[in-house]
Amino acid sequence: MISHFVSPVISCLAGVGLALPALAGAPCANPTIISPPARSTQSSVRPTIAWRAVAAASSYRLRLVSREPEGQTFVTIDTVVSDTRFVPPQALGNGFSLVTLRVTSQCPERPTAVPASSREHRFLIDARPACAIDGLLLESVQRRIRWAATSAAERYEVFAYDPTDGRLLFRQETRSTALAAPMTGAGPVIVAVRAHCGDVVGHPAYVAY
Repeated sequence: MISHFVSPVISCLAGVGLALPALAGAPCANPTIISPPARSTQSSVRPTIAWRAVAAASSYRLRLVSREPEGQTFVTIDTVVSDTRFVPPQALGNGFSLVTLRVTSQCPERPTAVPASSREHRFLIDARPACAIDGLLLESVQRRIRWAATSAAERYEVFAYDPTDGRLLFRQETRSTALAAPMTGAGPVIVAVRAHCGDVVGHPAYVAY
């Protein structure tokens, strides 16, 4: 009698399972971003972005905004990727930028992904130290500004400003590592030199006279 009672119950439960295929399928969760790590600082202006695969996803929608910490936007990307990695086709700034990133699973069985988290993935790019100026000095005899060559520098930007009010007095670009000191009057002058290395604008160096 017990066996006759249990068999119909098992058959009934199996039927319920077949009637609910959505519960058995893999959830369309958003992937976990593994590179660059959240809140990390990257030295490349085109860092590789990678995430863990989601079995139910056929592709991924990547949305990225890169901006200066002060707010100016450098790059906005909104694209669909079939792989689990993405290399930005352009520099994400001029050497110093804050990047906000979201990657969303695109699943054929379920158009809308189940959000893994509402928190955005953020990381910082600071490539300026690799394009810095060293050895900046003012020659007292010839009144020339000199500095050591910066590896990978394509050109140098030289500018002078009034230290009292920040007024720009002089600006020039050169491929040389020396330049005649700008003659701007009797008042004190601050001269800054910074290197341009491809997409990166390096830290400036300063000299006063």
